[in-house]
Amino acid sequence: MTTKNETRTPQVERPKFLVSIVERGKGKAIINLYNKEGVNYHYQTIGHGTATSEIMDILGLDSKDKDIVISVSTRSMIDMLVYKMSDELRGAVDTRGILFDLPVTGITNLIATALNIQLGVPADKRSQHTSTQAVYSAQLDDNNGKEVEKTMSSDQNYSLVLISVNQGYTENVLDTARDLGARGGTVLRARWSGDKSFAQYGINQQAEKEIIAIVIPNDIRNSIMDQINAQYGMNSKAQAVVLSMKVDHFAPI
Repeated sequence: MTTKNETRTPQVERPKFLVSIVERGKGKAIINLYNKEGVNYHYQTIGHGTATSEIMDILGLDSKDKDIVISVSTRSMIDMLVYKMSDELRGAVDTRGILFDLPVTGITNLIATALNIQLGVPADKRSQHTSTQAVYSAQLDDNNGKEVEKTMSSDQNYSLVLISVNQGYTENVLDTARDLGARGGTVLRARWSGDKSFAQYGINQQAEKEIIAIVIPNDIRNSIMDQINAQYGMNSKAQAVVLSMKVDHFAPI
């Protein structure tokens, strides 16, 4: 309980990331749609899908080249957008792909505050606004939970697995993941820009890297990560680094 002379620290709503992987050239349309829905901060990059030709045919996809849009906003805004994309906004952009959201476990207070201010909330009312949004999110889950479950997984049954690997070993790593139940993924070109401290352990980091991003059911996540680490870990020529983070929701676009 606070006294009249005490000042409450304004609370800010926890942010979330929304990752959308769509057909090449459709990223801008997705961004425009999200902007209209009040989600206005985005990063866009290019990736290359790795799904088999059979899956590509089933999905009606002509190209494996992908636009990857990473959006960030408050938790309530992302939750509402994901719900709409699985319901009334389904098909609003003429593309095929997937989206999933990720909770942010650490971020500077300045950025989190800026995301709340983005919604047009004065600083002195931010605490009240955050509380209102939290209640609204809870009501959405209670009123529409069954409907949401029909169109997307909302019980955290998926994880995003990221694998950084030296160029030339990507297909080997993907084959191992597929053998254990993965359904494909997206590959990003990257460049190592860290320090050289690994060299003292006899590990020379190759500058050119590829990052494999795969959304995997949790029941096969550990077996895939363990096998990739065993076959292609830091002591191998592939020098794979594997990590995962939970996915809050997963849905087709």
